[in-house]
Parts: sequence; C-alpha cells; structure tokens
Amino acid sequence: LPVQGRLLLAGPPGSGKTNLLLLRAQFVAGSGDKNVLIVTFTNVLADFIRSGIVVQGLIAPTQIRTFHSWAVEHVRQHLGWAAVPVKNDFDDESRAKLLEAVVKANKKAPSKKLYSGIFVDEAQDFSVKELEGLLCLSDNICVCGDVRQGIYDKDGMEVAKRLGLSTHSLKTHYRIGHRIAHVADRLIPPKDGQPTLEETCNYNPKLQGKSSADMHECATRDEQFDLMVSLIMVQLD
Repeated sequence: LPVQGRLLLAGPPGSGKTNLLLLRAQFVAGSGDKNVLIVTFTNVLADFIRSGIVVQGLIAPTQIRTFHSWAVEHVRQHLGWAAVPVKNDFDDESRAKLLEAVVKANKKAPSKKLYSGIFVDEAQDFSVKELEGLLCLSDNICVCGDVRQGIYDKDGMEVAKRLGLSTHSLKTHYRIGHRIAHVADRLIPPKDGQPTLEETCNYNPKLQGKSSADMHECATRDEQFDLMVSLIMVQLD
C-alpha cells in the first residue's frame, strides 16, 4: 500500500492488526512524515505499544497516547482550559463532555490537518463520533479493530462506512489455540457465511504449547469466579 491512505484493518484476535498498524505508522514516519499520532483507548495498551515501537527511533513515546490523554491536552492547548475533571473512571458522561470540547478545539486549531498520519488501535472501544473528532485532523489514517472484542459496547467500527475507509480483512489468526477457538465459536457464533475462529486458526501447538479448554462444573457463581481468578493468576505469570 502507498504511504497515503485511509484504511481500516479488521480481523479476529491474534491476526496481527496491531502489528500491521504499527508497521504502517513506522512506514509513514520513515518516509519523512514524522508528525504521526498513535492512539489507543487504554493505558495498558499504550504502554505496551511504547515498549516495542520507540526502539526504532522513528516515533517518540509522546506520540503514542490514549484517546483521553490526547483529547485533554488537545483541548488545553487550543482552548486554554481543562476539558473535564480528572477522574479514575472515564465514564459516558465524561466522554461526551470531552468530545464536545474536542470539537470546539478543532475549530480553534491553527490548521485543520494537524498530523501527517493518525493511527488508531482497538477502534471498537471508541464511538464513531470520537473517532470522527480525532481522524478529521489528518488525511492519512489507519484504524484497526474487531467488533467482537469490544469492551465498552461502542460503535467505532462503523467509522469505515462513515468516513469511506478502505477495508482490509485479516482472515487467519495465530494466538488462540484450536480448542479455545472451538469454545469461542460456540459462545459467539460467526455470522452466516463467515468462517469460524477454529477454521482460520494457525496456532502452532509444537511451538506455542498445547491449548486447553476444560469444563469445570461449579455449584455457585462465587465458586466459578474463584476458580477463574486462580487460573487467570497462572496465565498472568
């Protein structure tokens, strides 16, 4: 793909969306358009991206932001005031107020296009209006996400239709084992005509270890969650 473009990368978990998004951001920065912005929704993901991308020296840590931190600074810079009180929870009311302030700040900005490229990860956790308020600041944009991985029940993936983005679908994935994919397909079956996660799984058990999906019968909901937490602690280690 050329340096300039308006793209959406869609695909299941472990299909390489974030990797491709960051490679494209480095490609754009390496071509000389260094004023790029990488935006995600959570601090954990922003920190993870910083840990891997800045070693190349093309993109600075400050160019990788959560939407909330970018928006607050954007409003302060162009309107001269804090957009919303600092809260631990970025709730729907705070998001709505911040978006309203972002739209006002865009009108006060010295240029309608502040960035040579904007790259957004986990688009499904944004609202379409939030993405429109951000993405209008560049002609060169790339967004990635998966509607099935949403945390906040938002409509961000609809931005492709609203902004006329060219969609590129990643079909195969490499992170989820076959047995886990089988269970996931039963929990959230694919739409008619779409392949299952199990069918498109390229997980290599010889290299990555055998995946497991075991049934545990519990007497109560509390017992379920206690068991889940104990297994997740092993996963975290």
